[in-house]
Amino acid sequence: MNVIHKHSSSDDQGQQLYHYFDGKEWVEKWEKNDIATRTLMENHIEELEPVRKQVLAGQLSPLGYHLESKLFNISLLSSYTGIAKRHIKKHLKPENFNQLDEEILGKYATAFGIPVEELKKV
Repeated sequence: MNVIHKHSSSDDQGQQLYHYFDGKEWVEKWEKNDIATRTLMENHIEELEPVRKQVLAGQLSPLGYHLESKLFNISLLSSYTGIAKRHIKKHLKPENFNQLDEEILGKYATAFGIPVEELKKV
């Protein structure tokens, strides 16, 4: 989730107002002002750039990007989808990912909480 700070108001309990895009719509939410969590998320977003470049260069499928962006690992994704770990590893290659049918893509998209069309891009 990309957090976009839009308002810097905070209350007396250390909460701050954020606006963020959840993949479908803009959401307004009060969250605890947790510097460690914010720093972790900012670092995670920076770490995604090399993964995105690998996808754009055809070295990794979009599945690899979403796996990383959602902080999943292959074992966790396998448990959410019922897809064998060895098949997930295979699907990380663009040539194999591009041949997946809608049923498999749907399982991945559901696990990540995104539409199938979003799963296909970075």
